[in-house]
Amino acid sequence: MKNYVIIENKKCNYHIVGANFSTSCDRYAASQLQKYIYDSTGVFIPYFSDRCDKIGPEIIVGIDTRNAKSLVSREEIDSLGEEGCLIKTLGEDILITGKTSRGTLYGAYEFLERFLGLRVFTKDVETFDRKDSLIIPETDIKVIPDFEYRDSYSRFAFEGEFCAKNRLNTTLGDISVEKGGNLKFYNCHHAADDLVAPSIYFDEHPEYFAEVDGKRTPDQLCLSNPNVIEIATNTVKRWIKENPECRVFSVAQNDNEGYCRCKSCRAIDEKEGTPAATNILFANKIAEEIEKTNPNILLHTFAYQYTRIAPKTIKPHPNLIVRLCNIECEWGNSIEEIAKREPESKTAEFLNNIKEWSKICDRLYIWDYAVNFSHYLMPFPNIYSMAENIKIYKKYGIKGMLQEGNFSYGGGAALDDLKSYMIARLSVNADLDPDELIFEFTEAVYGKGGKYIREYIRLITLAVDKQRLTLYDHPNVSYIDDNLILLADKLFKMAEDAESGETRKRTQREHLSIEYLKTVRIKDDKKREEAVDIFAEKVRSFRITEIMERIHLDISFDMMKKNQYASDRSEGYRLYYIVR
Repeated sequence: MKNYVIIENKKCNYHIVGANFSTSCDRYAASQLQKYIYDSTGVFIPYFSDRCDKIGPEIIVGIDTRNAKSLVSREEIDSLGEEGCLIKTLGEDILITGKTSRGTLYGAYEFLERFLGLRVFTKDVETFDRKDSLIIPETDIKVIPDFEYRDSYSRFAFEGEFCAKNRLNTTLGDISVEKGGNLKFYNCHHAADDLVAPSIYFDEHPEYFAEVDGKRTPDQLCLSNPNVIEIATNTVKRWIKENPECRVFSVAQNDNEGYCRCKSCRAIDEKEGTPAATNILFANKIAEEIEKTNPNILLHTFAYQYTRIAPKTIKPHPNLIVRLCNIECEWGNSIEEIAKREPESKTAEFLNNIKEWSKICDRLYIWDYAVNFSHYLMPFPNIYSMAENIKIYKKYGIKGMLQEGNFSYGGGAALDDLKSYMIARLSVNADLDPDELIFEFTEAVYGKGGKYIREYIRLITLAVDKQRLTLYDHPNVSYIDDNLILLADKLFKMAEDAESGETRKRTQREHLSIEYLKTVRIKDDKKREEAVDIFAEKVRSFRITEIMERIHLDISFDMMKKNQYASDRSEGYRLYYIVR
């Protein structure tokens, strides 16, 4: 097998070359190759455009560079889709390309990962090998991400560099066009009020809105009403015109159970065996109109709560994303394991939902969850079940996946950074070994303390095995006992003692999960109040802005003081803000 000697004995034998009229993303891909090869080897590879004559072996970046199109077949390039990449040795040259510029950038990062060991663990921590030589074997590598949409919905995973290097295309990622851009949603949440605003229409046209128990309410839309469909369609057309950078527009239900039971809607839903029927028919009619003028635009709706059951005969439009949500499930084990053990459970129901929707939907996405929403800092040991579930999603042909974590502005602890890294890696290749991902992350991010963090992960994972792990568990849950907290506390202290500086601070941030449990479990009100004040200063020192979903930080601390386990939410108020 031939070897390609790019650098040897501090001498560079190659040039990097891009197209004369390449995109900014293609140029960025070439510059990232140049930068990391230089950082790794200390040797700077010249980079120029193909308007210059070829003077030796080249790393060709992009399908429009030199004669690249004649070197690979059209079928091979088309097979890459929007985000696949190809790394191929051809004669004396090395081709790195995608069908699109984003694919080419992903190819550059694939090259750097494979041959220089580049790993980007967090927005602040990345590693690569130090090498004297860069020699690669004869190569024909093709990588297509397992999911077309890959989203770790956690605050620190929105950072553009982290997203691009880990191939996340999350809608909220700050990913410039130069860094490949993203699959941009105009709105990816509940959208009924935006489509047909109750504040504008309800007083004069209550028939546009849901009928529940014989009374019209503004909670949801009457999806069978032709005027509602027309208004909603015109709204989407306006959104598309005003937001040309967006490709996906949501026409999804509101976040409540007040769906329409009028005679017309009820007849459709009863015939199809699910309230999802009117929801899909409504979205399909809008999608059919949008396709006439904007065939590349995608619409988005939910299969969520009352719409989780798939219709019997109605199929979603090819340009409609149906996002199936598993908010009622458990996460202590994989969905298949729980379904086998508890065939009557909500988790078993959800697995059946996946099977049924996957038969009829071209673009089935998943909205999954990776944190405790009542207590952001509380351990949520879904790491292994998450990895297994991602494999299951791949098996059933799921096209897109979002894993929601702590999206608040200060981010959080509870192993959010580790989960974001694993989500990113597994979204590209669902078959990666989770233990290997955990090992490389903890070694890089926690240094000598990594072994103690891995033991902590082992302990909390064992604690929830075959237990009910849900999104709203409180700190008095049965799988967390005093002995577990004591052992975990010791592990974090050993991890902190093993390191210093920023590495130690990262460990201390994760330690907040156990310190939170210790604090809220104090029985004596006065002692707990004093402990909360000390704990609050630690939380603020890490610039964490929420420890309970959408609850002001000061109110959260008051709740900790007023009741053991911080489970009483009767006082205070919840924020509702648009995540940006």
